[in-house]
Amino acid sequence: MKIFHMIHLNPVSIPVVGLHVPKLMTAVATWMVIALALSHNFLALATGTEADAVLRSGWWPDYITSNTSMSHCEWLGISCDNSGSVIEINLERRVYYATNLSNMDFSVLRNLASLWLSDNYLNGIIPLQICALPKLRHLNLSHNYLTGELPICLQNLTMLQVIDIQSNNISSRIPPELGNLKNLWYLDLSFNLLLGPIPPTLCLLSNLMHLDLGRNLFSGSIPLKIGKLTNLAYLSMEGNIFSGSIPSTIGNLKSLIELRLRSNSFTGPIPLEIGKLTNLAYLSMEGNGFSRSIPSTIGNLKSLIELRLGSNSFAGPIPSSLAHLTSLRVLDLGNNEFDGAIPSKLGNLKSLTHLDLSFNNFFGKIPHELGSLVMLNYLDLHDNSLRGSIPNFKKLFSLDYIDLSYNHLTGKFPSYLGNVRYGDFSGNE
Repeated sequence: MKIFHMIHLNPVSIPVVGLHVPKLMTAVATWMVIALALSHNFLALATGTEADAVLRSGWWPDYITSNTSMSHCEWLGISCDNSGSVIEINLERRVYYATNLSNMDFSVLRNLASLWLSDNYLNGIIPLQICALPKLRHLNLSHNYLTGELPICLQNLTMLQVIDIQSNNISSRIPPELGNLKNLWYLDLSFNLLLGPIPPTLCLLSNLMHLDLGRNLFSGSIPLKIGKLTNLAYLSMEGNIFSGSIPSTIGNLKSLIELRLRSNSFTGPIPLEIGKLTNLAYLSMEGNGFSRSIPSTIGNLKSLIELRLGSNSFAGPIPSSLAHLTSLRVLDLGNNEFDGAIPSKLGNLKSLTHLDLSFNNFFGKIPHELGSLVMLNYLDLHDNSLRGSIPNFKKLFSLDYIDLSYNHLTGKFPSYLGNVRYGDFSGNE
């Protein structure tokens, strides 16, 4: 190791108490050099191991690693603290060829606080060495080709705030021990091959604001203790094999903005307590087995922008309280068993751009109030029992898709709707 140039001494030779001064001064100078070298380079010895680890990982291209004048702290995506120790690795979309996550010796990166490796070609398992990073706060391994299990030892990383492992091929159950990560506020495990029920211990993560378990193979029911996650703003369980009913405790999630439960096997009614989620902007429950009527309390959700309840077994009339959702842009009630007349008060939903009431049992006339929905670009009423003529839709300048087929409507398809991208009036009288 290169330390620094030796100091050249040229003292006058004077005997002192039997000692030769030049020899004494030379000895002192030598020990000074050693002491200074040790103190000056102790950190270099410590961080040299980190430098070796990042070099041997193979994650950086040759034009960076071969530049001997550049410290590893200056490499793309690496941040170091004032002492020269690596505290962040951010290589999002930077590893351009397939490599193994285990190529990095994480055991030496003791000060690493942030690891962002999303959108790369990383493969292999999540190495247990990651669990030896006591200061790790952010772990993002999303959009890679990782396999194997979620390590139980992740519970040791008690400072973790973010875990994002979405879009990999992880195939295991969620370790109940993850419930020990009390600082966690963001957990995204979506688009993997995870299975089994949700461990109730996950409901102990009281700081959690974002929980995405979508597009896996999870089964079982929603834990009753889900209501303890009172800071949750985003909850997705879509695209799994969940079953059972929605617990009434979901009404405790007062901070919730998005709730995505579509494409599962949920049954039963929507609980009345859904009306307590007054911050909710997006509610997606389509593609399940929900039944009975929509609770009138859903009219309390004044912040709702999208309401998707299609492809279930809902029945009865549309509750009039739906007309209170004046911020609504998307209303999808298609492919259910609704009946009765289409409420004229739907004309109050002036922000509506998408209205799907197809494949139901609605009868009576199409309310002329729908003609005042000037923002509407998608209208699907096909396969009902609607009668009468098409009301005046001349103000619907944004309309791009209209399907009124297979009803009992009379008259001709209006010529002023001839410019829509898709228009279907077939199967009428």
